[in-house]
Amino acid sequence: MTVPFPDLDPYETLKIENKATEAEIKKAYRRLCLVHHPDKLQGKTEEEQALSRVEFEKIQFSHLILSDPKKRKRYHDTGSLEDIGDTDFDWFEYFSNTKTEINEESIAMDKKLYQGSTDEEEDIIESMVQSDGDFLYLFEAVPHTEVTEDEEKRLFKIVSKLVEDGVLETSKNWETYQKKRKTLFKKLLKSKKSEASEADELKKQIAGKRKLESEDDLKQLIQSKKKQSMDDLIARMEAKYAGGSKKKSSKSKKPKKSDYDIDDAEFEKLQKKMGLRK
Repeated sequence: MTVPFPDLDPYETLKIENKATEAEIKKAYRRLCLVHHPDKLQGKTEEEQALSRVEFEKIQFSHLILSDPKKRKRYHDTGSLEDIGDTDFDWFEYFSNTKTEINEESIAMDKKLYQGSTDEEEDIIESMVQSDGDFLYLFEAVPHTEVTEDEEKRLFKIVSKLVEDGVLETSKNWETYQKKRKTLFKKLLKSKKSEASEADELKKQIAGKRKLESEDDLKQLIQSKKKQSMDDLIARMEAKYAGGSKKKSSKSKKPKKSDYDIDDAEFEKLQKKMGLRK
């Protein structure tokens, strides 16, 4: 079977150097998996989820190449991935199995082992150096981090200690965050909550559009429409006879639409779809 990403650079995908050790490859792979795994996509848009799924498969593919000495050497020698895969290798099955192996339970276990470890400390140091002391960048770069007040306090304590011990140099970004800590984190927290709220609203809208697809909902729509038609008829008769020769002094108010009200054209389509008659 043809390789899925023939033009991909596995080193660039895993964000590591060409001379990376086996341990560095494994570490980079784990970190990126935690960011792009399908179980971590809640709150993202459909487009973001689709891009993240593709990126996740690229990460799997890159790791498979670089963790195999023979495949890695062949890539180094040829600079191509075209002849890396075995002809009978099923990539679709491989990607599916990988998603199963890395599930919510394994992620929770990894989080327990990772947080507070030397690996996490090294990742925090690396992220702070790369971002020139941008503390909020840790929530994007460090695995298992969540945008919560408790997590912010935990990470802030770690970074403060690293700066105090001279492991990390202070920077303008870090000093700014210290001064405006409450305001800056509150802004990030609000942004994340807004994203989650928008995602929930989108889900509700999608669910709402599907309500009329069942026969029960269509029957309810028919009953509602018949009732509205009768109400309109009575209203017209009252307007005609109750006022006598008196001229209309104002326009009648537009009746309030029911939750299931639609126009006649769409109503007819729904009737035909469900095989019902008006």
